[in-house]
Amino acid sequence: MGAAFLASWPWENLGMFKYALYGPLVGRAVASRAWEPGSPDRWLFLLLALFTLRALTYQLWSSYSNMLFLTRRRRIVKDGVDFEQIDKEWDWDNFLILHILIASAALYLIRSLRHLPAWDARGLLVAVILHVALTEPLYYAAHRAFHGGRIFARYHALHHSARVPTPFTAGFATPLEHLLLGGLMALPLAGACAAGRGSVALALAYVLGFDFLRAMGSCNVELFPAALFRAAPLLRYLVSPRRTTPSTTPGRHPTCASSCRSSTASAARSTPRRGSCRRRTEQVVKDVRSRCSVSCGYS
Repeated sequence: MGAAFLASWPWENLGMFKYALYGPLVGRAVASRAWEPGSPDRWLFLLLALFTLRALTYQLWSSYSNMLFLTRRRRIVKDGVDFEQIDKEWDWDNFLILHILIASAALYLIRSLRHLPAWDARGLLVAVILHVALTEPLYYAAHRAFHGGRIFARYHALHHSARVPTPFTAGFATPLEHLLLGGLMALPLAGACAAGRGSVALALAYVLGFDFLRAMGSCNVELFPAALFRAAPLLRYLVSPRRTTPSTTPGRHPTCASSCRSSTASAARSTPRRGSCRRRTEQVVKDVRSRCSVSCGYS
């Protein structure tokens, strides 16, 4: 059984030395004194600051979710996080390294992005329209696709192997998933820049807002009671009730084993009665089972 394409991180064997990948960016920022207002590499300082704030966003939500004196009665999954899950999610921030490398490459290649204005209110309108019209539907479609049979077993099963959701679980996924996520996050920002309405404040607010909602959605704390969504149905389009109310979260984020069973059963139901197609589909079912057993112990 060969490894799936982009199912593992290229620096996963580096351990803590993976942070050396930030070295060239940090070195350039220090050498050019990028924090000074007149520095030609001011954009590099802002980029590093943004990704520091992104990591801090997940850490703060994690700290909040573990403050049992505040959250004990509102925890959705009552179990605690075991050492096995802590070890699995230890490198949850791999996607931040991936995204900053992509962002820095884009800024090096497209020089006009280095000289965006501080703020443009019309850019916010463009970004909101593109987020609603493109990013959200495509994100939903991609998420549905990753729950299908062989794709789930090769990629998304890793994310569902976390038994208790934490803010770090939001970042616990494969490179392919985070490449798609990064592309979807970039769509509204790219659209605003293409329309001549991009700004530094827009980039900071949109990316940090995206991370804030993802971390909040995995914090395992009931933040909004179900009655609130019944009283204000439109709120569900801003904040997913399935991630923040106890009655729906288990259905929204099933365990790895239950998702594997669902994917295997779906493939089995599609098996023809006879012929080579049946043999090929049976092989798919075996492949799904085998990969699920590696990812999350499904048997």
